[in-house]
Amino acid sequence: MLVALVSGAIGAGKTTVCQKVVEAARARGFACGGLLTPPLIEDGRKVGIVGVDLGSGERRVLARTDHDLGGPCVGCYHFTADAFAWANAFIASAVEAGCDLLVVDEIGPLELVQGGGLAPALDLLSAVPRALIVVRISLVDALRRRLESVKRASLPAVPPEVRVFVTTASSRDRLPDEVASWLFGSQ
Repeated sequence: MLVALVSGAIGAGKTTVCQKVVEAARARGFACGGLLTPPLIEDGRKVGIVGVDLGSGERRVLARTDHDLGGPCVGCYHFTADAFAWANAFIASAVEAGCDLLVVDEIGPLELVQGGGLAPALDLLSAVPRALIVVRISLVDALRRRLESVKRASLPAVPPEVRVFVTTASSRDRLPDEVASWLFGSQ
């Protein structure tokens, strides 16, 4: 199993890199599932997070910074009460359907410190051949340690092969091709 971790500063283009990797994977005939979380922009500023189900294309506002949505609060984000249940349900469905690439955007303190949010997705990684995970740069090492406990279903003694791709202003244009080549080979 291959796990590509996409990391970088806030606003560096991590989700955009993932969107382009998904496009490249689909162009190569690979089935993609999971969650992308592009920003919700209003009046030119980010006011929240939208969730996109890669399987159905369904989009939902998951969180806002400007008012309480009734769910958990993480940093400046107020999530909807069902945001994580919705996302975890279709992530599990994508794994069950046998997706070639599982995308999880993003793993943060809620998952790694509190075991909430999208943490259930981490327990499903052993069932997919490839994963693309967005993670904060400060949490890369913690996620690597967590992934060491994930074993491939077919070879329980073999942990996943993990590679970190850091998104910056100078790398974000070439990074999708590098990630796709590592995950799927050159084509």
